[in-house]
Amino acid sequence: MAEDQGWRGMLKALQAEGWRGYAFVAFLIACIGIFFLMPRQSARDALLAITPGQMPACDSPPTRHMLAQAVSGSPAARTQGLVLQKVGGLRDAFPGVAEYGGRRTCLGEVYTNAGHVAVTAILTWTTPERDEVHLNVLWSY
Repeated sequence: MAEDQGWRGMLKALQAEGWRGYAFVAFLIACIGIFFLMPRQSARDALLAITPGQMPACDSPPTRHMLAQAVSGSPAARTQGLVLQKVGGLRDAFPGVAEYGGRRTCLGEVYTNAGHVAVTAILTWTTPERDEVHLNVLWSY
C-alpha cells in the first residue's frame, strides 16, 4: 500500500478521473512549457535599454530597433504596402564624433519588399536628463 502514495497513486487517481484527469495534466504541461519557452519581456527591455547620458551607437540594438519601428510604422510603408525585411549595416556619418549638440547622425540601408534604400537616421535626446532618445529618419530617394 506504500507504493500508492507516490507517482503510481497519482496515476491511479488520474485514471479514476478519466478524461478530466488527463486534460488537467495536459493543461499543466502546457502551462509549464509556455512559462519556459516564452521570451522574457525583461530580457528584451534590457537589450533595448540605453545608458542615461550616453548616446546609443549607430549599430546598437536600441538604434536598430527604433529604425525598424520607424520604417514599419511610417505612413509611406502603410499606404504603399512596404514590408520591412531587414535593417542593413548602420555606421556613424561622422566617425570619431559620438555626439554633437545632443545629436548623432547615422547612415545605413533598409531592405523592404520593394528593394533597398539608403537612409540617414538622426538620434536626438528628448529629455534634459538624457535618458530618452528620439530617432528621425531621412530618406534618400
